Amino acid sequence: MRVTTLLNKLLRLPGLWVRGIGFTSGAVIVSIEPRFRWLTCPVCGTRVRGRFEQKVRRWRHLAIWGLRVELEGPIRRLRCPSCRKVRTEAVPWARPGSRFTRPFEDVVGFLTQQLNHTAVSELMGISWSTVGQIARRLVAEKLETRRFDGLRRIGVDEISYQRRHKYLTLVVDHDAGHVIWAAEGKNSETLKGFFEQLGPERLTGIEVVSMDLSAAYQKAVREALPDAHIVFDKFHLARLAQQALDEVRRSLVRELPAEQRRPLKRTRWVLLKSPQALDPAQQNKLATIQRTNHSLYRAYLLKESFLDILASLSAEDARAELRAWLAWASRCRLRPFVRLARTVRKHFDGILRMIETRLTNARLEGTNNKVRLLSHRAYGFHSAAPLIATIYLCCSGLSFNAPTPLL
Repeated sequence: MRVTTLLNKLLRLPGLWVRGIGFTSGAVIVSIEPRFRWLTCPVCGTRVRGRFEQKVRRWRHLAIWGLRVELEGPIRRLRCPSCRKVRTEAVPWARPGSRFTRPFEDVVGFLTQQLNHTAVSELMGISWSTVGQIARRLVAEKLETRRFDGLRRIGVDEISYQRRHKYLTLVVDHDAGHVIWAAEGKNSETLKGFFEQLGPERLTGIEVVSMDLSAAYQKAVREALPDAHIVFDKFHLARLAQQALDEVRRSLVRELPAEQRRPLKRTRWVLLKSPQALDPAQQNKLATIQRTNHSLYRAYLLKESFLDILASLSAEDARAELRAWLAWASRCRLRPFVRLARTVRKHFDGILRMIETRLTNARLEGTNNKVRLLSHRAYGFHSAAPLIATIYLCCSGLSFNAPTPLL
């Protein structure tokens, strides 16, 4: 068997012939020739026969027997009649604009899903920024618009990716469990961009949108999806009640005399924990608060009653209980809970729909933790674009099969 025949079988790349082989220090240079005569525009796919000019280019390929492999062959430019521009032809063994072969970039994509950018760059012998560029090319090619088909229940949340208030908006499909859209910003205009990308037909299929109490997201959803139900996240509501209780505790610690303040020391977690999770010592502290500070104990009961309502099994029962709780909180003479009652009354329907559908943003919070881990293991990102590409690569369900040489 000739060497060129052997390399043709080893490379397994479409659209080329191996015509020769050479060696440099630590690298194998494989001379290739395209099998096709027609030139393809990389933007619109138009095929033409005549070339504008021709140059020699090298593409990095996967190593063979521990040696770096580079393909060297002609790359031609064409005058596209559809685009009316001169472009470099698309070749089947590499993505447009890339100096790496498709198998090489697929390996980088698979490793990026598992490792940090620094480890991938050192393992593959490329720069840190090149890892991000390859990730963006893979996402642009493999992220299909079919992920928007059949959407019924979606979740929306923001995540900070840098200091100084740099945010991303993430949209998750609750049924598939994948991130389907990400963009920089957290205002209503940002989310409107997602709805515009969906189009009118897909918008009609969305029934439920879960979110926190963000007024900007509510505005965008009500304008684009007037028939969809907005569901407010249970855990954000519970946190509001816990913050109101802690605000009452801190105000009492500041205002009370020293003698009455002493029983309130080290009671923050006693008050925030559920009654079932208290140990005997914490139960004694809670009993002391009940005897000595009626205002704080009333705030504690308000918090626990609200959490019990959020855990209700029936929306009809929760409706009556929530109305009674609102009446109690409005007359409790505790400012934080009076403000909380106003918030709950404003979002009354969305809270009841949460109890009815049992839908929360827990999946989104888990996704946010994964995004923070991706950012942390990459030692941060200078801009939103590479982070968004990494999110799509690792959280949108894209799959890359481990190549045979790495098994």
